[in-house]
Amino acid sequence: MFLGQPLPDLDPAPARSGARPRLRVVVAGEFRSGKSSVINAILRQPVLPMLSRQASRPAFLVRHAWEGAGAVLLHHGSGGTEQAAVLDETTDFGGAGLCEVLVKAPHIEGVELVELPFPCDGQVGDEARALMAGADLLLWVSIASQAWRLSEKAILSQLPPMRDRAVIVLSRADKLRCASDWDRIEERVQREAGPHFAAVAFVQAARETIRAAAADDHAWATSGGQILADLVAERRRRMAPETPSLPADPPHDTHRASRAVAARRQEIEQVAASLAGLVCGGLTGPDGGCLAFGPERHRAAQLAPAIRGYIDGQGALEAAAGAAVEETTLRLGPHLLLVIRPASSGLAFLLLRQDRTNMALAQTALRRIAADGLPEA
Repeated sequence: MFLGQPLPDLDPAPARSGARPRLRVVVAGEFRSGKSSVINAILRQPVLPMLSRQASRPAFLVRHAWEGAGAVLLHHGSGGTEQAAVLDETTDFGGAGLCEVLVKAPHIEGVELVELPFPCDGQVGDEARALMAGADLLLWVSIASQAWRLSEKAILSQLPPMRDRAVIVLSRADKLRCASDWDRIEERVQREAGPHFAAVAFVQAARETIRAAAADDHAWATSGGQILADLVAERRRRMAPETPSLPADPPHDTHRASRAVAARRQEIEQVAASLAGLVCGGLTGPDGGCLAFGPERHRAAQLAPAIRGYIDGQGALEAAAGAAVEETTLRLGPHLLLVIRPASSGLAFLLLRQDRTNMALAQTALRRIAADGLPEA
């Protein structure tokens, strides 16, 4: 197989987002677990076909290209490259070890999605293990109704610890009978696979759903592709954060404010790192700005305005009781939401996995996070 060689970078120009290296997202999983569907869900277009000829199946590398989108390049172990006319169930890969696909998908600019082929006998080679271990982000795909089998655990146990850059994706979620099945499976996977993965995501990527997702944001969210794309984008930001451009001679106060925010973020992240079961958290100021933290910090920015609206709606309750509501705890499915209103009139909140949360520790941590509020910009 070609996997033992470095994956090629055939783009003669750097990505438009700058000179940063591409984020490598490796999509892996057992035979016919739904890896292609997961990549299609992220791309929100049916790029990779559902191929059944496992013996001739190469690894796939998919990336965004402003020019040349639609090209299908076959790379052979001998170093030769040829272009295929189409990519579908009938494509003859001619023994190529890697199929590189260029697509127009600006939301994954600066990212390369790599799908690893897995043999039906379950024997995973050294090359595949090395690629998984070296991934910037590993998406391990498991069929939801059979999630986290012993054979999968055996494969992941051969990798070095990589929990902070690994997500388990449960495919074919549309085949589950009801919402309670989702909750039951998620709780079991969180409990049993938690040491290997920082997050659990569901995907329901039937062909018609992916086609609809191309032009329909709701369909994309329903497919599960949007949350995966958000996770990929967040991982890229964390690895090489963009530095906002500053005026040529910024005022001294700007430097001081930036340092204060950076120091506050570091302090909060240290507190948050001690919390088992943390999904995300946020600290908002009077102006509504949100300092997000936690493994899925992108969710905090979405939660903040909704929490603000909910808390603001407690006015009638406070009027009747003659006192302000200082702390709120809500159960949201398998999660707990803890909210505190510090004196600064902002909000501090934590979203946690209920089955892995020590409430006393979480409440103490939240009070520490809320204590000093956000520094003024």
